[in-house]
Amino acid sequence: MGVIPSEKWTRRTILDECKRPVEVGRGVALAGRASKNDGFLKNWWKSKQDLHLRILSTVFLSCIAIMISSILQLLLLRGSGIWDDYTTLSWSLLIIASFVAIWVGPEFVHYVGQFNLLKEVLDTTARSEVSRRRSEAETAAALLGTRHVERLNEHLVEVGLKRAKKRA
Repeated sequence: MGVIPSEKWTRRTILDECKRPVEVGRGVALAGRASKNDGFLKNWWKSKQDLHLRILSTVFLSCIAIMISSILQLLLLRGSGIWDDYTTLSWSLLIIASFVAIWVGPEFVHYVGQFNLLKEVLDTTARSEVSRRRSEAETAAALLGTRHVERLNEHLVEVGLKRAKKRA
């Protein structure tokens, strides 16, 4: 931690990496990025939390479709005179789609796994089984968005693990 001179020294409490409260003065700078402003893409991604699974599946499956069509063009249509002009485009699309699929694929598989886990819990009506897997389901629902959290809460009320909120 470095000290930055300031005219006004006020105290504030923050949490360190072990979740312990630490008091720091206003003039104390913590190690890390100089600016906390996130980029446009990161802010957009955070604002679309409810759509992450849909966006990832669209991008990943589109990349797979582009890769398959490029491979078909390279294997079957490269020899014909009409399609020879598209060989460079096909190679380019194959390489770009492969890189994007490799980049997006693991996150897509993780989201699909969380969706399937939540679906299994929502399909289960046994109270003991839902109780045993509740923390996993709550983590998955929080990752997938508010709609899934609401569905899980409704299911927990139906099973009897959570009380329904009284409406005035």
